[in-house]
Amino acid sequence: MIVGGSQKGRVLPFPFGGPSWSGDGTHLVFTGIERSGNTSANFDLYAAAADGSDVIRLPGTADGLSAVVSPDGGTVAFAREREWDAKKPGEHGSTEARSVSIWLLDIDRGATSQLTPWRAGLSAYPSSFSPDGSILAISRQRGNRHAAVAIRLDGSGETVLAPNASEPVYSPDGTRLVMTILGKRRSIGRKGETLTFSPTDLAVAATDGSGLTRLTRTRNLELDPSWDPSGQRIAYTLLTPSLGEDLFFGADNPIMEINTDGSCRTKVLSLPKVTIFGVTWQPGPGREAGPIVCSRSEG
Repeated sequence: MIVGGSQKGRVLPFPFGGPSWSGDGTHLVFTGIERSGNTSANFDLYAAAADGSDVIRLPGTADGLSAVVSPDGGTVAFAREREWDAKKPGEHGSTEARSVSIWLLDIDRGATSQLTPWRAGLSAYPSSFSPDGSILAISRQRGNRHAAVAIRLDGSGETVLAPNASEPVYSPDGTRLVMTILGKRRSIGRKGETLTFSPTDLAVAATDGSGLTRLTRTRNLELDPSWDPSGQRIAYTLLTPSLGEDLFFGADNPIMEINTDGSCRTKVLSLPKVTIFGVTWQPGPGREAGPIVCSRSEG
């Protein structure tokens, strides 16, 4: 992971997964890997200043993934994975069950609480807090069923924002959401190998999920949407699936930007033989990029 406004930046230790910024853009939280001698790696959440300094491990976040910081910086939502033997009495052998649940860390108290349940086959990942911090937008999956969901943190319930969708992220002013929507499954193959996946495209909607409008139509994967502070453009990662290790280490997956009306889709950065995930815009006054001005080669 590299942070900083210059090309030099600062490399944070053992990053694993994309970062999440505090509301004022002064700090970020990310999943890191700590190694001790020849022992296996352990996941924890870490916080750091915007320039990559003052790195600290957050207590109570062992095995934490997909961290999302609340706008006031006081809460971090994150995911944990659990596997267990779910065989019933009298059954032989083992039946492995898997679940991913969402947890909340209170920064001041250093205490964690579980938000969503462990349930076999159910996975939930945090995506974004509403600007007032009262709602957490999440991605939820059970089997082949996906949904973008908004959970009210006062315990008053939840709203399904869109089926066949994930990664819902609130706009800076809290009036809209961007999310990825799943298309029909497709397969690619060569020499007897086959990869089957569901392409994803970007869409925007009102905060209740109404007025869903598709911004893109691709046959690839568009991931990790992030609003610029002006709310007028969106950055994201474009991944072209391929077979073998190229899926993660050799694919061309540039950082892209697009205006919120679907215009001016633009490549920002592409590095040969480097896979980029977790693009996220640093929030805060003075960092607004505004709309993209299209060139002739851009749609």
